[in-house]
Amino acid sequence: MLRRAMLLVLPLALIAVRSDVRAQDENPIVTLVKSKVKDKDKPFGMTVTFKVNAGSEKEFETAFKTCVAGTRKEPGCLAYFLNQDAEDPTTFVVFERFKKISALEDHARSAHVGELLAKIGPLLDGDPSVKVYAVSGE
Repeated sequence: MLRRAMLLVLPLALIAVRSDVRAQDENPIVTLVKSKVKDKDKPFGMTVTFKVNAGSEKEFETAFKTCVAGTRKEPGCLAYFLNQDAEDPTTFVVFERFKKISALEDHARSAHVGELLAKIGPLLDGDPSVKVYAVSGE
């Protein structure tokens, strides 16, 4: 059980940790988004889907509150919403929209994201999945 928990926490810890020695290393989610977005200076959207262990839903939602509040105050954030699947309460989707890639980079380095990832790691049932969207209709 401990080994499985460590396997779930490790990918998130790698995303959250930014040491001075490895400051030049890019967050894996930022790297993924950069590979999908054509114009790095235009708005884009993304969803991050989390599957949590049954019984951890309230703890997961509570852990997100500080990150939601902090992220919405970021100058590059256009939208940031945590949603719970109405049919599967163990599935959460975060809808995010940023002004440009550099705003996502700032977000990924923020203290509230680091704190969030440390809290939710043990609650997850598998790795989160990320989907990137081009903004259309504007």
